[in-house]
Amino acid sequence: MQQTITYSHKELPIFILLLLISFASVNAVLFTPALPNMVDYFGISESAGQLSVTTFLAGYAIGQLLYGPLSNRYGRKCAIYIGVVIQIFSSLFCITAGLFHNYALLVVARFFLAVGAGGGLKITITMVNETYPPQIASQKISLLMLAFAITPGLGVALGGVLNSYFGWLSCFYACCVYGLLLLGLISQLPETQFLRNLSALKPRYLVKVYAHEFSNAKIIAGGFLVGMCSCFIYLFATLSPFIAINQAGMSSVDYGFANLIPMVGLALGSLISAKLTKYFPVLSILKIGITITILGVVLAGFFTYVQYPILISLFVPMMIINMGEVMILANASSRAICFAQDKAHGASVINFIAITLATITVLSAGTFNITAIVLPGLYAILCIITMIMYGVLK
Repeated sequence: MQQTITYSHKELPIFILLLLISFASVNAVLFTPALPNMVDYFGISESAGQLSVTTFLAGYAIGQLLYGPLSNRYGRKCAIYIGVVIQIFSSLFCITAGLFHNYALLVVARFFLAVGAGGGLKITITMVNETYPPQIASQKISLLMLAFAITPGLGVALGGVLNSYFGWLSCFYACCVYGLLLLGLISQLPETQFLRNLSALKPRYLVKVYAHEFSNAKIIAGGFLVGMCSCFIYLFATLSPFIAINQAGMSSVDYGFANLIPMVGLALGSLISAKLTKYFPVLSILKIGITITILGVVLAGFFTYVQYPILISLFVPMMIINMGEVMILANASSRAICFAQDKAHGASVINFIAITLATITVLSAGTFNITAIVLPGLYAILCIITMIMYGVLK
């Protein structure tokens, strides 16, 4: 039984939504150009250094299940405020960890940084789906994917500059500033939760509603499809600094600006997807996105095998992959959430599955020797799973 929704007639400020939906991804990738320097600073191995990424993903995944009940009980805006405050204090603890040379504290702080920042994606998708009918919501979400094109790419570029001129710790100062900026803008968002659910935080109620959503095959398939997109993004963010900087000899500044190339693919994919939603059904756009992604993976494998320069073999294929993935991301989430009994909990389950898959994938990648050929191989596995889940969702 699907939930009957009354859509809000208030327009959502697009600029704030762009900052909000990219909140977690920027916090995740901003310091990736500094990973090699951070590893040297703490005197740890590369695999140990990746813990700062995997614990972030773990916190991100767990946070998704918290914001559904919180936003149902206290409203969407209140839940956002809680998340941003947690993110700001966690950023300060990351800075403290660096100043006191305590890597364990940094790992823990990154976990809570993700818990706080993770509300951005979940609440944004929920608010858009509560404000607009499904077709318009899909179009709006496609346009919001521009945030994944602009802010994370610029975040990596900014991280490269900050790391080179001010040291790796400056990346966390930037995260703190981002949180403070968002904290000041949230008041301009309208509240889209019309009725408070007083039982939303009761354990018995939570078990019941989450059991229902987790038993929904369409929700699970949507979570897997969004998860495959997240896996591509976080695998690249985690492994590419070591491939490009340590093995290919790029500077962190050059690496940061090279990440603007994949950003082009995200921008194009977002614009194309938003345009296509006016003329084609969601499933057709998903097919197009999957086809483009497979093309990018094939090129990644070929360019790496023939040993093309790192700019072509690593960054150009990721631009094509991103073009396809952003088309999948926007349309898979909007279609899957239509089958949810409760949109807030449905979005939580989709995002929880997605980030959990990304966490497992990044952890698994840490068991391999980091070489250029590892990425295309992992990409190919993700493509196979994507095609299977598309069959379940359609």
